[in-house]
Amino acid sequence: KEDMQYAMSSFLDLQVKGYFKNYEARVITKSKEVKWVHINASVIFDKNKKPIAAQGIVRDITSDIEKVFVIETLNNVAKAILGKVDILEIASVITSHITQYLNTEDCVIYVVNEKRQTLEQIEAYGNKLNEFNEIKNKIEIPLGQGIVGTVAKTGKSELIKDTSKDDRYIIDDDIRYSEITVPIISDGKVIGVIDSEHLSKDYFTNEQLLMLENIGSLIAMKIKSAINFRERQKVELKNIKLLEELEKSNEALQEYAHVVSHDLKSPLRSINALISWIQEDNKDVFDTSSLENFGLIEMTLEKMEQLISDILLYSSIGSDDTEKQHTDVNQVVKDLKKILFIPRHIKVDILNKLPVIVGERAKLQQLFQNLISNAIKFNDKNKGFIEIDVLEKKSFYQFSIKDNGPGIEKKYHDKIFKIFHSLNASNSSSGIGLAIVKKIVNLFNGEIWLESELNEGATFYFTLKK
Repeated sequence: KEDMQYAMSSFLDLQVKGYFKNYEARVITKSKEVKWVHINASVIFDKNKKPIAAQGIVRDITSDIEKVFVIETLNNVAKAILGKVDILEIASVITSHITQYLNTEDCVIYVVNEKRQTLEQIEAYGNKLNEFNEIKNKIEIPLGQGIVGTVAKTGKSELIKDTSKDDRYIIDDDIRYSEITVPIISDGKVIGVIDSEHLSKDYFTNEQLLMLENIGSLIAMKIKSAINFRERQKVELKNIKLLEELEKSNEALQEYAHVVSHDLKSPLRSINALISWIQEDNKDVFDTSSLENFGLIEMTLEKMEQLISDILLYSSIGSDDTEKQHTDVNQVVKDLKKILFIPRHIKVDILNKLPVIVGERAKLQQLFQNLISNAIKFNDKNKGFIEIDVLEKKSFYQFSIKDNGPGIEKKYHDKIFKIFHSLNASNSSSGIGLAIVKKIVNLFNGEIWLESELNEGATFYFTLKK
């Protein structure tokens, strides 16, 4: 109506002012089609030079206007999504431009949920939004169902002139009689759908369908990137929550380990004290066999207490936040040689100068102490040796501790690093030492392995990051 009023005022203007006039107007034809026209008009005068009529040429320029509008819309969409990574923000911009182009109040963008094989509404325009610009009643459409689901499954656009005659039509909020739906395709695969509806029947045109297909092609890569970005965010958020839960769990486990350690050690010490008192009170009563049995009980109690201490040590590795420092491994090993009991028939040598490592000195000491102690403890030769060496690599140091002890069969090479796994039934071994070693090596982002043959000694290799 506004366009027609403009046309009438322009015609009167021609009559009054009496000159040629060129202008463009949007009109509605008898068949209810919207057209853009260009009018070139002139005035007819009588012999007294009084305007008595007007004549003009009306040219249909709908196609030209559409082409300009299409190019402008595509350019505006491209500019609007430039630099955006959030899928909801991108989709909001797209729905806004599409409704403006189609002159409708309804547009929804769906993305494909591969795992659930459904279409998820991520953004809408118009009455579907609440006061917070969120979709009021989100629906999830299975692939292949409804007009939208069909387009997602086939990858082919559809233009429905009368939805009341299409039994696939899904009523969302209001009944609308025209629907236009195009797929968003990336690398030959449908990743989403653009869907728009209008209250009137036979509203959308093939030109508009082509335009939406162009928009779909334009935004496909951006939507794909945004979907991937959203998935990464979900994974990162999930990982953060898992780490927080793991940290809480570790703290609770550490506290529990200390409590259990104390609660278990106390009765052991009480038993040990009672046995000592019994022996002292009846030292002239018990025979040799009984005294030996008491000795075995004491050794068992000591082993149990050592086992509890080792479990506590194993559970605590990696749980403290001790500040890392530059530690001279050469000095660590030299100090260990002074404090460890090394029998006279066993020789411990450092073949090359050991490096300085960034890490906690206490853990490095535990690492070397366990390996050297094992080599000493199980050496069965009259003249034993332990050789400590290092080889420098680009990003790590490769250490080796070699001995000439009894050796270990290949079938046990992996098992010995598991907790509570010991090859020797030794009263002084809890089966945790090598598990502690492996855990410490892992903390330094290193690896540990063994080369050994039965009766030919063993060499433990491990790497520590520079």
